[in-house]
Amino acid sequence: MRSFRYLLAAAVAALAPLAARAGDPVVVELNPSATVGTNLITVGDVALISGGDAGTRARVAKVDLFELKARSAGTVVGRLSVCYRLELAGFDAGAVRVTGADRVTVTPARRSVTADEVLAAARAELLRQLPPGSGATVELAQPVVVKLPEVPADERVTITAKPRGRTTGRVQMDVTIACGGETLLGMALHVNVTDGPRADPQVQQAGGTTPANPNEVLVRARQRVEVSVSSVGLKMIMTGEAQSDGLLGQTVMVQNSESKKLVPAKVTGAGKLVIELGGTTP
Repeated sequence: MRSFRYLLAAAVAALAPLAARAGDPVVVELNPSATVGTNLITVGDVALISGGDAGTRARVAKVDLFELKARSAGTVVGRLSVCYRLELAGFDAGAVRVTGADRVTVTPARRSVTADEVLAAARAELLRQLPPGSGATVELAQPVVVKLPEVPADERVTITAKPRGRTTGRVQMDVTIACGGETLLGMALHVNVTDGPRADPQVQQAGGTTPANPNEVLVRARQRVEVSVSSVGLKMIMTGEAQSDGLLGQTVMVQNSESKKLVPAKVTGAGKLVIELGGTTP
């Protein structure tokens, strides 16, 4: 009987610290400053949380305090505001104790939206609208010169791009950049959409690429093409826009991208042409 009482007393003594820790309040120690990467600021973003049990600490950390606007330079959160938000979340004063700084200066960590992100959104929308397996390529027709907005570093950015008119050749895209439900920028993006490699096998030979099928169209109307111009030992390359479809060896009219003049050129390969000797100077 004595040994049983001894074992019972030992067990109670061993469990007492655990019970005491479980009954301890969660301590929220506010930092004087904090940097956040999202629009929504939580208790865990601005404080060190200790005491109590793991589950309660996790719930306290997730309590939201404030939501920053996408363009916001930051805010200040006071201790009374933290206490009030915890109370609204269902924690009474005896379960959670707020200590530390009287006010927390919150600064958002920011990053700039990149031109690559904008181009990727435009490319995805154009490929969605083009026939499956077209293999088209989408590249910037001119650099993005507008200043792209800054957003919280860890926040999701929504970029929508809609083509205005046609979806091949030189295409203007209406782009909208938004974050946190707020529209940050509307802009026009100009891209070049060109056909990709054809599905039919091709055989590389000297002087260009010869299709396995002689009836294969190597240049299509409104396609951006590369034109070689040779004259008196001088060779240069220009870009232009084909005005009609063309097979290997056929001559099609091409519009010079800079001068906008129409010139005849012979098809020598996929997307490649050459100005005939005696042809009009582009």
